Amino acid sequence: MVMKRRAAIASGYVLAVALSGSVEAGEVAIAKTPAVMHYAPVSTVGQLVDLPPITKISDDALLTATEINAIAKRDKFTVLPASYTVPDGPVRPVPTDRPVENFVNKLDYNLQRIDVSAYGDYSFDVFWHQARSVQWDILALYGGVTLFGINNWDWGTSGYHIENEGWFGTDTKYGGMDKLGHAYTGYVISQYFSQRIAHTVDDPTNAAITGALLGMGFQTYIEFFDGFAGQHGFSYEDMIANGIGASFSFLRDTVPGLRDKLDFRLEYWGASDYHEWSPATDYDGQRYLLALKLSGFEELEDSPLRYVELQAGYFTEGYTDQTRDAGVDPERKPYVAIGLNLNELLGMAPEVANTLPGHAASTLFEYWQPPYTYVATAYHD
Repeated sequence: MVMKRRAAIASGYVLAVALSGSVEAGEVAIAKTPAVMHYAPVSTVGQLVDLPPITKISDDALLTATEINAIAKRDKFTVLPASYTVPDGPVRPVPTDRPVENFVNKLDYNLQRIDVSAYGDYSFDVFWHQARSVQWDILALYGGVTLFGINNWDWGTSGYHIENEGWFGTDTKYGGMDKLGHAYTGYVISQYFSQRIAHTVDDPTNAAITGALLGMGFQTYIEFFDGFAGQHGFSYEDMIANGIGASFSFLRDTVPGLRDKLDFRLEYWGASDYHEWSPATDYDGQRYLLALKLSGFEELEDSPLRYVELQAGYFTEGYTDQTRDAGVDPERKPYVAIGLNLNELLGMAPEVANTLPGHAASTLFEYWQPPYTYVATAYHD
């Protein structure tokens, strides 16, 4: 009888959450005033003398009886007042009983950017909590790059050694393209982790720091095992480039307005007469560039110039083993360009931009430069 009475009382007090608040499993919300929520363990709800009366929900309440019953079955729930305003950024999707729909909704959610500019007190506990939230991403990336390194970068073919590779000199092996590749990869991986953390944890504060640390850690792992590659070796220059990329990710996320003004992108032209399609290793087919977006400046954001970008980039020809064997003269080619801001153009069609394909395209345009969308002072031959 006591158990039944306790269960009835506990169920009745679920009605009190119509005011506001968040309740964990094993707790019952008790309303004393319309603005304050108090919590009591279920084990105490049988003590009727200590409990205040239940606040009756009016006929115009936002919750129906069916909705209240559904809420009562959850381990954790939140009821918001009518005055609540939805914060900026994507809303985490509610799981359904349809796996395909869940997958699509989760993918769409993760493609939408969350603001990670907030940072403050940082500790190992913060790092550990946020890193654990993306543990499967970490395992997948490390496992994937390990297989790729063994099959494509000659990992494990020599004893450990250190190489002094230089930077962008004429006599360097890749003309500096490998250094830009390290910076870009460190930047993109850091950006990925920052956003994945923000989409996974409840509070994205410090996600930009943890993302940059995870990105730098990932690049350090690659560089360490490069030391066991006969054609490479551990390079201090590569480590500095990795740090530049991870640091730029943090700065772009936290310096006000920088993300709106500046992108770091890769363009890949694809297979050539000397190379098969290989974006990760075909340095002759790559371009790296910084794009200054005029739409990020308040004075220009409503003018036609918001569709314009000013770009500065770099590429090489003749700096791979294949082109050297073919007798191609090595050339280093910095350039400047005027391009189209594709995300601004995409924003002209919100019915497309606010869909899953639109979110995917918007993310892609931040990190990849499509060919034939700019006029430059130098092109690949």
